[in-house]
Amino acid sequence: MKFHVRLKQLRLENKLTQSELADVLGLKPTAISNYESQRNEPSFEKLIMLSNYFEVSCDYLLGITDSYLPVVGEVLDRDIVEVFDMYQQLDRDHVDELKKFTSYLLYKQNLSL
Repeated sequence: MKFHVRLKQLRLENKLTQSELADVLGLKPTAISNYESQRNEPSFEKLIMLSNYFEVSCDYLLGITDSYLPVVGEVLDRDIVEVFDMYQQLDRDHVDELKKFTSYLLYKQNLSL
């Protein structure tokens, strides 16, 4: 997925208009529109600002990886990676459901200990 698509996806997931995101980051109102329409690309500094704001890696924003955050020096087993990949595809409402269900499973597990 390309940068302009990822940026728009993150902005919409966070229920922000282009203008609101620009204000938060101290950019001109047209900056986000230009990024999303591929008329312009952010500088490294702006890319890092976007990455920090959305709490994702620059690699994720640039479409280099589908993982939101870098995993540095750790080896994760396949189950963790698979669950994480599925989690990233959920919208906010379903993330909340997943958290509730996971809490229930932990509760159920603790009862059997």
